[in-house]
Amino acid sequence: MPDATVLIVGAGPAGLAMAILLGRLGLDTIVVERRSGVNPHPRARSVNVRTAELFRQWGLLDEIEAVSLPLPWTEQFVYCETLAGAEIGRITTSVQPVVDGVELSPAPWLLTSQDRIEEILVRHLDDDPGVQIHWDTELADVTQTADHAVATVSTPSGTRHITARWLVGADGAGSAVSRSLGIEMAGRAGFGTLINCQFYADLGPWTDHRPAALYWTTHPARNVFQKIDTDNRWLCQIAYDPRTHQPADFTPAMAAQWIRRSVGVADLDVNVTNIIGWVMSSTVAEKFTDGRVFLIGDAAHQLPPTGGFGMNTAVQDAHNLAWKFALVAGGHAGDRLLDTYETERPPIAAYNAQRSFENARSVGRIRGVFESGDATAEQVREALEASARYGNWLGMDLGLHYEQGCLIADGTTPPQVNDPVSDYAPTARPGHRAPHVPIDFDGATSTLDLYDTHFVLLCGTDLDGIENCTHPMLRVLQIGVDLKDPGDRLADAHAIGQRGAVLIRPDGHVAWRDPHATTGAAMAALDTLLAQ
Repeated sequence: MPDATVLIVGAGPAGLAMAILLGRLGLDTIVVERRSGVNPHPRARSVNVRTAELFRQWGLLDEIEAVSLPLPWTEQFVYCETLAGAEIGRITTSVQPVVDGVELSPAPWLLTSQDRIEEILVRHLDDDPGVQIHWDTELADVTQTADHAVATVSTPSGTRHITARWLVGADGAGSAVSRSLGIEMAGRAGFGTLINCQFYADLGPWTDHRPAALYWTTHPARNVFQKIDTDNRWLCQIAYDPRTHQPADFTPAMAAQWIRRSVGVADLDVNVTNIIGWVMSSTVAEKFTDGRVFLIGDAAHQLPPTGGFGMNTAVQDAHNLAWKFALVAGGHAGDRLLDTYETERPPIAAYNAQRSFENARSVGRIRGVFESGDATAEQVREALEASARYGNWLGMDLGLHYEQGCLIADGTTPPQVNDPVSDYAPTARPGHRAPHVPIDFDGATSTLDLYDTHFVLLCGTDLDGIENCTHPMLRVLQIGVDLKDPGDRLADAHAIGQRGAVLIRPDGHVAWRDPHATTGAAMAALDTLLAQ
């Protein structure tokens, strides 16, 4: 008898999100984490719109918004010589989900530090009797049998073995899970060396009049300042040359001096409370699955922080996989459904890694132009304009989609936009996130609220035979009967007309669509998807 259906190694955002999802789906889950508790360092900070939608669905968005920065701090990036010195320029961000007055999501883009997010996730899990978290528990080895994954772990009381039907490696960069299985990373590794410093200082004289998500500074003290809280807690990322410095060199006193140089105020009162050295990479694991073991988050992909897609990609890995575990565990789908995780998520990770790398290069170009000492105003302006994608990624956020996997293509092409990174066009094409449409139904205020633990078959007003659509993992809703639709917004947004239907997965991605559907075809599509 296994100790759990799923064992999660790692209690960062990826592992905790997976635990919340599995708890909601009723799967008994064990989480092991080598640390004693939540890491107090802020680290990641960007909560993209899609991730905020998930937090909203889990009932956590209000708590997370309460510890987020006010929205004016999300509206631009500032580039400057030093924080108190000459300003190079600004980039206006456009990542909030309202375009031309049209609401594209019920959730906002937020700036919230990872430590605060993890605290909220852990508190939420404390109330879930189906999920156990074991702190001070470090993975030593992973083995597999025909029926189980077996983890050997070290605890303060000794070594033990934990068996589970499946194991999820969510243990970050340098994953012990992937190392145990010999899974390598591919891509650009180690192209930047940085020090993260959490500190307290009053930077208001140089920031309050121009609130920004990021403040980039240039040579001789390259840095990026990020406001964490409204109580003068800041994070900065100091780029250093490994030929002249090592992480151990950065004592709190040295880090404070570096911060003062980047601000441009020699006598600034700075209190450095936490320092972490790290290496920037843009890599993706050669495979995300190995038998009964699945990698998510930084164990599967390591993204440059430029864009903030690392934590978001990690949370969405969990969202893609958890419901598949539940359907297979419940006997509603075959094991091959789990194979679609390997089909669907690596292309998303690779795309996000490449876009994040390009963002890092755009920052480098801006700095390089300014630091050359002889750049014209036109050259600086061109470098800034060339970086416009960085800070404008709504299409990359909400437009993510799968071309293969647990879906049945309908022969249509993705909607055409000027720039797929910056621009988002709602669509119900198979593989895409289903569009948000405001509704008032059984406590739901968005169509996104409908997609959680079951497939949803959304049917046109005139589709006959709805009573024949029965399956324990299917919820059937008919427009005009179950869902009121003044103005035909639902039918139009999903392109199904009066007699069509669209089948949407528990993770909110469209699985099948037919504007001339029959209920028999809809049920055949569901059977095909679950038989994968």
